[in-house]
Amino acid sequence: MPPATADRPPSASMDAGFLDAMAALAGGVCIVTTLGEGGRPAGFTSTAAMSLSRSPQLLAIGVDGAGRTLPLIRRSGRFALNILGADGESVARRFAGRTADRFAGLEWTPDHNGLPLLTEYSSHVLACRVEDDVPAGDHRLLIAAVEAITPGLGGATALVHLGRRYHTIP
Repeated sequence: MPPATADRPPSASMDAGFLDAMAALAGGVCIVTTLGEGGRPAGFTSTAAMSLSRSPQLLAIGVDGAGRTLPLIRRSGRFALNILGADGESVARRFAGRTADRFAGLEWTPDHNGLPLLTEYSSHVLACRVEDDVPAGDHRLLIAAVEAITPGLGGATALVHLGRRYHTIP
């Protein structure tokens, strides 16, 4: 089968193969949070986060171009990357679902810019300012400067997603 090109979209079998291949790639689980209309917190679960530069301290996240949170991040120019610990699986599932108010009944703390920090479930929380917004297929790649790092209460364990399931790493 010839490869997909810009003129020819991937076949269903190639799409399934891509999803299977990405499911075999372990990814750290994070919750990306920001402020929405009227200061209401918003966010989503992500495994598409990576360290980009140590000096200056930059990271990148992938954001669904059709998602509800992207316009909010663009408007505020800021987001928090909550790196989940082992106890964060229920939060990861909540923010990955279609729940209208993902923060309902959830403990969070605002940082000095009002960004919602989920320190109870995170090993670390990085408050970020968007530096660049790059198109990447049906997603956007947001490159951001780290402005502050808050230690979380989620411990030294990590929550990862592999094989379409959550796992913990001590």
